[in-house]
Amino acid sequence: MGRSLPLYVSRPAESVHLQPYACRNTQLYGFFLQGDAATMQAQLVDPILNAPTNGAVEYKVLTGLVLVSFAFAAQGTSTLPPDNGIGWVPENSWTVWIPLVAVTKELGINVAQRLVFYPAYICVDNSWSLAAGREVYGFPKSYGPMVIPKAGDPPTEFSASTLVMKQFAPQNEGVVAPLMQVSRTADSSKAETLWADLNEAIQAIVHMWTAHSGQWSVPGLNLILDIVGLVTKEEVPGVFLKQFRDVADGTRACYQAIVEAGSFVTTFHSGGILTGSYAATVADYASHPLATNLGVKPGTVPLDLAFQVNIEFTIADGSEIWRADLDG
Repeated sequence: MGRSLPLYVSRPAESVHLQPYACRNTQLYGFFLQGDAATMQAQLVDPILNAPTNGAVEYKVLTGLVLVSFAFAAQGTSTLPPDNGIGWVPENSWTVWIPLVAVTKELGINVAQRLVFYPAYICVDNSWSLAAGREVYGFPKSYGPMVIPKAGDPPTEFSASTLVMKQFAPQNEGVVAPLMQVSRTADSSKAETLWADLNEAIQAIVHMWTAHSGQWSVPGLNLILDIVGLVTKEEVPGVFLKQFRDVADGTRACYQAIVEAGSFVTTFHSGGILTGSYAATVADYASHPLATNLGVKPGTVPLDLAFQVNIEFTIADGSEIWRADLDG
């Protein structure tokens, strides 16, 4: 028997609007960064996604090659009435996507069941997106300024900043500082490779990712099928920890769940491989230990693979994969 849920109460100045959400005319730049799979498993996946479920759900890092995306969505809006009639807002975002697989044990061996992408770090410059992303899905969004080239501008400089504590101490004041900066370090005489359609774009991106990932940590036929599904279904499935602190005891969660939701590309305008060489400057603060969590040294990290696409996509309704039993 399903749960009977109360109606959501929309208040004046509401910032959490009705999902699914559409992101129109989105210019996205993607960069592949080589991290350490074991470090990400131990610091970002096990304590955040696996530990709360006590083994009911388990995710494993597929490869240390993560995707860093900078994106400008010209129009973000709800897709359902009445909220789709209120208008739209622009948004810049920066995300670190870690490829994971949900696994089960077969004869003592982890076998992949489905492929998902975990946004371990994400910053946005839009307060509506921040609130809705955290409350509806569980995106771990932070707020801060970004530098992202618009479509047609030279893709030379990118940055994402947010409020951080560089060290933990009672006398320290938080400051807005860069988490990651990406720069083109060298031009190339090669002509940019352009993709004819979305199918070609996804095939090329998946090929770049799989060709440079090395040995995958988890076997399984379902994983291969899901990678094929990225091309055929044009879906990027995401996984999130959605939770809220309890008002009486902040060390407890009054709601906690593992949520999965897909993003579907609806229109492909253009895209291709970025020429030249790129490098990322990765920060490491007490509040945001990005380099430590990824298993890289703070400072400059080379980025050998880069691409750009101009697309429109929808972030769909999600589903609870696991939910904490608060009555147990």
